[in-house]
Amino acid sequence: MMGHRHEAVEGLYAAFGHVRRPARVPGCPHCVAPQEDRPLLDGPVRSLPADALARYAAKAISTWGGAEEFRYFLPRLLECAAADAFGYPDPAIVFGKVAAAGWHAWPAGERAAIEAFLTAWWADTLERHPADPDAGTVLCCLGAARADLTPFLDHWGGLPDAGAVRHLREFVLYGVEWTRGPRLADAFWDRGSVAHRQVLTWLTDGGAATAVEAAFDAETREDVLGLLEELHAVLAAYS
Repeated sequence: MMGHRHEAVEGLYAAFGHVRRPARVPGCPHCVAPQEDRPLLDGPVRSLPADALARYAAKAISTWGGAEEFRYFLPRLLECAAADAFGYPDPAIVFGKVAAAGWHAWPAGERAAIEAFLTAWWADTLERHPADPDAGTVLCCLGAARADLTPFLDHWGGLPDAGAVRHLREFVLYGVEWTRGPRLADAFWDRGSVAHRQVLTWLTDGGAATAVEAAFDAETREDVLGLLEELHAVLAAYS
């Protein structure tokens, strides 16, 4: 699956390769030094080190540049954020800026490349356990990007392998504050968003519990059966 993610990254660079390098990336004079954009524009965007791009990633759209400049840097921004290569900002902050830049209104080819990247990143994450970032963080990033989470939750609900089961167990046990709403625990969730409601509905309306039951019936490995049994007990209590 890492090959699929690599292909999706290449798809981003291909889809956004037509975006011209900006002459400057203007910023708030109180937040960005006059020549601070120069290192961002001196070479190919895909060669930018993560540490050189991190400050822009944190300030983009809000106080440093607008949507057009952001589109130029987007492939490298998403590549680094998905690898959690910045340290700061958190990946969810970067994906939130994708939403703020208005990607849903961009040309079809650009939207398709972003959607393909999100899909490949999610599939790659579920396949590997442990994964960095983990599935809860990636799901939060998808929500921050204002993606429709239905296909991502459907994929997770298929519980295609033991990695997906382990990720779901961790998320259900540690990623949800069951007695406080319930609500998702990651502070980067917009708890008033459609995405937040989609996840909670999936967890509480029987969708996730049904998926766990189906996986239990098909599973033979004792360790995975134990995980599924633990999952079912928690989900059944709140469904």
